Amino acid sequence: MTGTLTRADWNTNTYTGFAAQKVALQFKKSGASTYTTVKTVATDSAGKLKTTATANTSGTWRWHFAGTGTTSSAMAAGDGVALR
Repeated sequence: MTGTLTRADWNTNTYTGFAAQKVALQFKKSGASTYTTVKTVATDSAGKLKTTATANTSGTWRWHFAGTGTTSSAMAAGDGVALR
């Protein structure tokens, strides 16, 4: 799984990578209503995330950032995986 955590840079009016932040990789089984944290990954100096996980059942994967004192929480929409 890969992703990028960004936040607004009001000095340049752009979005920039948010370094050294912990972000949870979460999974929700098909038919379930809640996500479970599978692992926590730290962003690199450019705000990039990268990890691996094994899918044992169909469901949805997403990244979830809890936020900081100056930056709101955020979560990805999620990507579905169907196992046959």
